[in-house]
Amino acid sequence: MRKKVLRKNEFRMDLNPRHFGKDRKPHPAYITARYKHMFKANSITHSRKTNDGKDTYLIGENPNKLSKDKRQTRISPPFWQKEEQFSKSRLQYFRFSNNTRKKIIRYNKKFK
Repeated sequence: MRKKVLRKNEFRMDLNPRHFGKDRKPHPAYITARYKHMFKANSITHSRKTNDGKDTYLIGENPNKLSKDKRQTRISPPFWQKEEQFSKSRLQYFRFSNNTRKKIIRYNKKFK
């Protein structure tokens, strides 16, 4: 029987200490799917490598519309994580354009 995966398009803070940056603060995460109490997400960062040494993917566009930060934005490879390890509320003012969303979907398909 097939898994029932619900597609998502939202941003939340990733509260898992293993995914924190060098400044020991949480990163925002882009949630792409939900299965039971698990979320599939990509962390949003500026670094070229994740904490466990994996390369990140350059998307260029900063999803935070209120930020004046002009550095290029990258996303981590997709990961599944429990719902409790994300913030309860969604992040407002975070948006990706349709082209960027399509890029991320194509990137995530490489990891199936």
